[in-house]
Amino acid sequence: MAYISSVTKEGILFMVNKNTNSQNMITKESIFTALMILMKKKNFKEISITEIAKKAGVSRMAFYRNYNIKEDIIATYIDELFQEYFNEILNHEKKDIYENLRLYFSYFRKNDKLISNLINSNLINILLEKCVESFHSLSQDVECHKSYSTEKQKYWIEFIAGGLYNVLTGWAKSGMKESDEYMAKIVFDFIND
Repeated sequence: MAYISSVTKEGILFMVNKNTNSQNMITKESIFTALMILMKKKNFKEISITEIAKKAGVSRMAFYRNYNIKEDIIATYIDELFQEYFNEILNHEKKDIYENLRLYFSYFRKNDKLISNLINSNLINILLEKCVESFHSLSQDVECHKSYSTEKQKYWIEFIAGGLYNVLTGWAKSGMKESDEYMAKIVFDFIND
């Protein structure tokens, strides 16, 4: 068996089975996919955890090992999506606002079914909460506006996150007809006007 070692905050070394970790990722992906399929057919409030687990081919216990409530499925996925997006931004050689915006629209285009399901289920506010939370987290890793005080920067981040969220949802509601590049250019022009 393949094991990886990990250290907790308390400095305790423990071994984690790599197979268990990848199995857990497969379980979470199956649960998310099952929820997306069910949300196309049913109102989110009417979907039970039992239905999700059955559709995913996992036990209820597997569900509860990963999540407390069904909203956690969406929140966790969005967290992972933003983390992937931010990693790409941070690792990108050229720090370019336009390119970061293009990537933002590109990431959400790839997840259009998620956005559509959130809009149709009146759960799109989860995306807004995660957007604001994620942008605040990103601001810890990059310089945003060094001329702004900490308090002003906090509001600037919320302004930008809210604006991006609203443009994204408007774009999604109209069928994402415009290209990622076009959407990035619009927002880039708004920021720089």
